[in-house]
Amino acid sequence: MSFHQSGIYTLAHEIEPTLQFLRDEITKIAHLAAQEPENRLRQHDLFHGINKLGKALLETNRLDEALRTYLEASDLAKGHLKQEPESEHWRGFLSVSYDRIGTILFKQGLYEEALQSHRDCLAVQERLENRTPRTTVGQKNIARSHDKIGAALVQLGRNKEGLKAQSEAHAIRERLPEIERESREWRDGYF
Repeated sequence: MSFHQSGIYTLAHEIEPTLQFLRDEITKIAHLAAQEPENRLRQHDLFHGINKLGKALLETNRLDEALRTYLEASDLAKGHLKQEPESEHWRGFLSVSYDRIGTILFKQGLYEEALQSHRDCLAVQERLENRTPRTTVGQKNIARSHDKIGAALVQLGRNKEGLKAQSEAHAIRERLPEIERESREWRDGYF
């Protein structure tokens, strides 16, 4: 079984073996990654393994352990960004970590902390999208971050700010057909 085959985490009787499998795989990959720090594929595999474990823990509502796991993933991404500051891959990985950390904190009722994590996520996503052409996937991610920021603000009683953030998300979604057209025109002219 590989990370790609570990699949569904929903059956309670299967979760413990799945979690143990993921932990064992992370240990193996971490060992290999430490032996070959220049091997990008190993480093990416390590992040994906940690991310997959975090997702399984989040889906089974093991929030404290999921939070620790995603904090580890964000530390890994930040470490690689120190070495490769312009890496879109590691920036994308960091964005995923911030998003999941914010989701967990929100579920735990830690709205101020969730708000900060989602704002950090948004900042990374906007930096990734600060290019030509913009992408529909990137814009959808930015809209989702605005939604999550809005939800946290509403929970904090800052309704006006929350509605503004959610309006920004809506405006981005309204522009998606135009963004897709621009992206397609750019690709057609480029290739």
